[in-house]
Amino acid sequence: MKTHAIAVNPKMPQPEVIQQAVEALRRGGLVAFPTDTLYALGADALSLEAIERVLTTKGRHHGKPLSVLVATVDAAEVLISHLSDGVRILMRTFWPGPLTIVVKASAKLPAALVGATGTIGLRIPGGIVAQAVLAAFGGPIIGTSANKTGGADPADAKSVQRAIGGQIDLILDGGRVSLGVPSTVIDCTALPARILREGAIPRPKLAAAIGLA
Repeated sequence: MKTHAIAVNPKMPQPEVIQQAVEALRRGGLVAFPTDTLYALGADALSLEAIERVLTTKGRHHGKPLSVLVATVDAAEVLISHLSDGVRILMRTFWPGPLTIVVKASAKLPAALVGATGTIGLRIPGGIVAQAVLAAFGGPIIGTSANKTGGADPADAKSVQRAIGGQIDLILDGGRVSLGVPSTVIDCTALPARILREGAIPRPKLAAAIGLA
């Protein structure tokens, strides 16, 4: 398939460009777009067909959960089976921003999305384009990195095209992202919470907010 790339203004995304991305997502398509950290590979998080396409495109093991982007804290809360005080603090302190919070997933979510762990990684991204896509789509969007599993971090549209061009429907080219490093991932499914991946938010900042293992 041919992957189309469309330029998007990273500070004032054109409504017609955002609408094209949303229409592709609603058809079960895969759309790469810039966030505050890296380019995300977006897909409808509630569509089994779209989830399978993401896993195949990335060459990702089916037992591992996928990260999901949401527009608001309320949208995140309905995807969580148990909302702890620590998770509330992290959401309030670091969202929107480069922190992915791993929690026990709601039983309503597709098994293919949460994998064998029954968990989900949630984030409200800080990027304007990502926020515009989420707001217009109106539901959770898979937000894994737009590359092959284990590949180089995709900080611009050219990197995405090289990695997975021809396998996805659309790339929103908003130039190089500001951070160019992945989000920090924190596991809040047990106490104390533990960092699974150190990224844009350093450990001391998280430790100042909640206790860490």
